[in-house]
Amino acid sequence: TFGAAVLASSGGLAVQETATVQDIVPSIDEVRAMSTRFARADIGADISGLPENERRTLAKLVDAARLMDALFLRQVWAGNDAMLQDLARRNDPRLHYFLINKGPWSRLDHNRLFVPGAPAKPEGANFYPAGTTKDQIDKWIESLSGDAKAQATGFFTTIRRTPAGTLTAVPYSVEYQGELAHAAALLRDAAKLTTQPSLRKYLTTRADAFISNDYYASDVAWMELDASIEPTIGPYEVYEDEWFNFKAAFEAFITLRDDVETKKLDSFAGHLQALENALPIDPKYRNAK
Repeated sequence: TFGAAVLASSGGLAVQETATVQDIVPSIDEVRAMSTRFARADIGADISGLPENERRTLAKLVDAARLMDALFLRQVWAGNDAMLQDLARRNDPRLHYFLINKGPWSRLDHNRLFVPGAPAKPEGANFYPAGTTKDQIDKWIESLSGDAKAQATGFFTTIRRTPAGTLTAVPYSVEYQGELAHAAALLRDAAKLTTQPSLRKYLTTRADAFISNDYYASDVAWMELDASIEPTIGPYEVYEDEWFNFKAAFEAFITLRDDVETKKLDSFAGHLQALENALPIDPKYRNAK
């Protein structure tokens, strides 16, 4: 608790209320200090071993991954795009911390607001219509059955209102069709450039998923990846949906396989059975294979 603070006055009478740290927007200097808790780090990889065509594949994947940032911003809060543009236009010092947090709330400080004018962080993110409550959505879901209920509670739909005011599930492929069509085109370009079959299959099926909203085949292809480039791109974690943990948020990781370290790991793997056989436990508890 921050203590008693004068928040308003009327007719010469000061009105005092108890305010918490969460209620008080930090100054720009405080925001700068908050941002110093995040150390800058360059994260890179040695691409010297990649053939030219695979480097071009990698470049396409990085371009597609950048689109996931824009999608995630939209999913966190409907006002994020406008606030980002406003902060950039005014060269506001809070822009850096906004980009770190993907919104105007400090995630290290229990989502404390640090940009004036924004509301409290919506617990339903931007997956549900503005102005609705968790209870309203829950009652609507419970009124459904079969495929309609599966769509409403699915990972890859938002909930929106129809022109008539009723609730409906909207596939990600429709809600985010512009960004996903662009990302799908980049993945298909990357698939044409690579000569690695499992990578080509994953990129092709994931591009299809962005358009069809069916991610199963591409998830299987991701599990079967055996390539020098290993991307993870699409909707996965459900933490932003604090109401139900139903809705998956977009993210991307582009990694390169480290063959030197992989060989070291393989050498250890070759001794796993010997280690298992030597465990100081009753043999019946050891894994024979």
